[in-house]
Amino acid sequence: MKNKQNGFTLLELMVTVAIVGIIASIAIWNSSDMLEENRAENFLLELKRNISYARAQAASTDEIVIICPAPISKVEINRYFKCQSSWGEDSIITLFVDTNNNGIYNWKKDTILRTMEQINSIDKVKFTGDSSLRFNTSGRITTNLNTSGNFAGFVYCPNNDNENNKALNVSVSGTAFYLGDTTEKCD
Repeated sequence: MKNKQNGFTLLELMVTVAIVGIIASIAIWNSSDMLEENRAENFLLELKRNISYARAQAASTDEIVIICPAPISKVEINRYFKCQSSWGEDSIITLFVDTNNNGIYNWKKDTILRTMEQINSIDKVKFTGDSSLRFNTSGRITTNLNTSGNFAGFVYCPNNDNENNKALNVSVSGTAFYLGDTTEKCD
């Protein structure tokens, strides 16, 4: 009587491991671009939500609402800060009610409505308008948007390599439009 042995031969096991390794390397190679694209898209969609919120807040409460990059250290201590011109590293995008209409956050009079997470240090954000978006009591933007005066544009460049860039435009009426892929650069 023969004993029948069940199992895999060493050759079968080596072929299986090799196939799994090849599939895993392809998946990892393709996922880096996908992760960059997702990071850019998520940031701009979150910014779009915050722009819509700021616009609605300004119109519903008859207050001036400002969206701008602010120094992280100043926002954390919640005192005074002035909007920065750089929308990238060392800043955090902040929405606040500007009670005295001077464009500077004063913790005694103004209120921080929201802050966004800090931008990844290897990414860049370019904004084609002034250093801030200022919504008046009707929900319209009253800051300079660009040379034509119609739109302000945000471009998010993951890994600062100008690949997988995504864009978002904001109209004078305060409406944000997610554009998706763009050839614009953050340089």
